[in-house]
Amino acid sequence: MNEEIKKTDDNEDSKEAKQKTEEIQEDNQIEKKISKPVVVRAEAYKTIILYASRYSNKSIPPKEWKEIYGVLVGYSDEEILYVERAEPLAFGHATDVQLDERHYGFIEEIQNKLYNEGKGKYIIGWFHSHPGLGLFFSYIDLINQLFFQGLNDDSCGLVFDHTLLGKKKLEKIEGSEHTITKYDTGFEIYRITDIEMDVDNPKYDNNYHKVDYVVDGLSKYFFANVLSELSALATEGKPLQSAYGEGLKFDNLEKYEYNSDIDLENSFLMEIPMSEEVNFNMENLFYETDKSEEIKEEMLLKENAEKYIFEGNLSFKNKNMIEGIENYKKGIEKYKELHNNERTLELLRDLSEKCILNDQLNFAKEFADELKKEAKKVKNLFYLGEYFYLIGNILLKEGDNSVLEKALRSIEKAAVEFEKIEDFAGAGACFYKIGSIYHSQLNNLESTCLFYREAVENYNKAILRNHPLRKSMWAKQEIMIKRVISLRSIIEELLPKLDNLHIKKKVKEDLDSIEFNF
Repeated sequence: MNEEIKKTDDNEDSKEAKQKTEEIQEDNQIEKKISKPVVVRAEAYKTIILYASRYSNKSIPPKEWKEIYGVLVGYSDEEILYVERAEPLAFGHATDVQLDERHYGFIEEIQNKLYNEGKGKYIIGWFHSHPGLGLFFSYIDLINQLFFQGLNDDSCGLVFDHTLLGKKKLEKIEGSEHTITKYDTGFEIYRITDIEMDVDNPKYDNNYHKVDYVVDGLSKYFFANVLSELSALATEGKPLQSAYGEGLKFDNLEKYEYNSDIDLENSFLMEIPMSEEVNFNMENLFYETDKSEEIKEEMLLKENAEKYIFEGNLSFKNKNMIEGIENYKKGIEKYKELHNNERTLELLRDLSEKCILNDQLNFAKEFADELKKEAKKVKNLFYLGEYFYLIGNILLKEGDNSVLEKALRSIEKAAVEFEKIEDFAGAGACFYKIGSIYHSQLNNLESTCLFYREAVENYNKAILRNHPLRKSMWAKQEIMIKRVISLRSIIEELLPKLDNLHIKKKVKEDLDSIEFNF
């Protein structure tokens, strides 16, 4: 009898041990699944920094800082989640960002476009900022994350705080007594730990965990070039009030309409505003397993490319045009070697703009033509639109009235391309440019009102929808609202002066039919 009891006890112990083992294995599988590490491409990181900096920087009082948010696009394999790009969804909010039906509609549109592209990319999470608040998930953040993670277990949420960027911190190496020095990227990535947990559970506020990540493509030159694009926003005592939108006057918009970032060249910040001991590179930012020779070579190419762009910006700042152009060309060639099409296109556009602003019109046309060729090769309509806009501005800069009509047609082509891809800020800028020329140079009030009305419609749409490649400071929500209000007032002033009654009626009816987004 005792032997039977002992045998039964042994069986129970064995069963209990087996159950515990299975539970541990299940927990390990869950932990492995929800903790899939993330590789963030440097260009996606750059988009988040630039976008967040429009609404939270040293030029804006901290009490007026706003949160921004958007989606992360990429793909995953069995071991890693890759964030290829960041796409802003809407504009800044003073407090917690909560997704609503409008944003879910945007997300569905983006996902449908990605599906139609057929490149295997999809929405793999979201990002938002906590300016000056630190890195964590709030209750509302968890609700937002639940939406994404409910669709895909691998989905992640990235939280960025610009005030932490570049700060030194010590981090203990797992399984070791040693620590390493890291320089803060200013963000963390999180996932919900238990998506089945009731949202009303008192423990729900802590129902998330950090996810390991690396940023692919970082270097000190990368950061320097990002900061040069932020212009003087990061320089204390040199606020860009016009970029913030408070002091921008519409009777002086002309100089801002053509790429605000470049117009403010002399204020560009060419050095990282951090301690000199900060040396950004992959080894200092992250500890990793040994990289393959192929990855090391790619990283070196990227760093060299950004170094050339950095030196090119310095040359342009010092009015050494030829040296600046040569450095940019070298950087562009490096990115071509890397088959990084988007960065190549961006740099060709920037170089052509710099040449226009420095009256190097032959060079400007050369790089614009190359931009067109590369944009057509990869079927990038945004940069094809930028090409038409550049050509129009080159013709206008030549100051020859005989090519004025050709210049306006080119800018109108740009507007058409921008509208196709829902770059409403870009289309609005084109229509505004055309309207202002009809107004100030040609004194054609009917055409002025027609194009200004087109600008109003597109700027109004841009208040809600910002194209991810439209990173200029003038595309901020506040400035879009000001432009709509101002242009609407100008049209109303001009309407009584129109001789063509049909156009007068059409413009008035079109204007009255617009449902304004503010």
